[in-house]
Amino acid sequence: MLDFLNHPLYQGGVAPFAVALVVALTFARTRFAWLAIILAYATMTALDTGFSLFPPTVARKTMMVGLLSPLVGIVADTYPRWSGKISVALVAIAGLLSIWVFLTVLQNRDGANAIVAGLGMAAFVAALIAAVLRLRDDGLRCGAAGLGLGLAVGIGGILSASIGALIEGTAIAAACGAMLVVQVMMSRSLAAGFAGALPIGVLTALIAAGTHQLALLPWYALPLMILIPLAVSLPAPSRGPLVARAAILTGYALAAAAIPIAAAWYAARGALF
Repeated sequence: MLDFLNHPLYQGGVAPFAVALVVALTFARTRFAWLAIILAYATMTALDTGFSLFPPTVARKTMMVGLLSPLVGIVADTYPRWSGKISVALVAIAGLLSIWVFLTVLQNRDGANAIVAGLGMAAFVAALIAAVLRLRDDGLRCGAAGLGLGLAVGIGGILSASIGALIEGTAIAAACGAMLVVQVMMSRSLAAGFAGALPIGVLTALIAAGTHQLALLPWYALPLMILIPLAVSLPAPSRGPLVARAAILTGYALAAAAIPIAAAWYAARGALF
């Protein structure tokens, strides 16, 4: 039994899915249902590495920013009239914050290389978060995007020799999958808002960038991940059973997720041969 509790499948999949499902069902009729995402991520963290913040490594800074993001999202959701401007501000802040997250890594590079790498990472993080935030009013689209991004980050991570990215990405995918299940069960979409969409965007962007900086994920896999929330924005029938719409959007996300995964596989194959 102890071996199962320590298994990556349980820590990154079973436990986060169960927690997200219970939380989402409990708060389904409130605006806090999407806190299921961060609570699922927190469950994974508790089972895997714990909540230590020192020394402040890239992984620990990512965890801290991720855990704080839904609190920022809850505050942002209280100002719906300003949501457009808030979204732009959050994207810009997140991009700049990513430089702080990876500061210790960037300091090991030469001056010009560090600047280029820092600006490139900030641009990627900002772009991915912006693409996810665009989906915040549609719970099915946001859930499908999170599922695709989590799988792309997780599978891309293990192909790039990062077991941490595998567990974290799988946890996000499992939580977003649970949110899709709850919406189908209730036959209604639950808007993610900033409280749900921001953690998905922040965590997947920082984990992916970290896998590139600290493991073997190729740089060209990062912009390919932005295709996932863009693909989920494609037209889907608004009438008919909710399960059909959820299945179509999930299909979009999985098809798009296959592209950065293929890029990671190609890079790994090149490294092996």
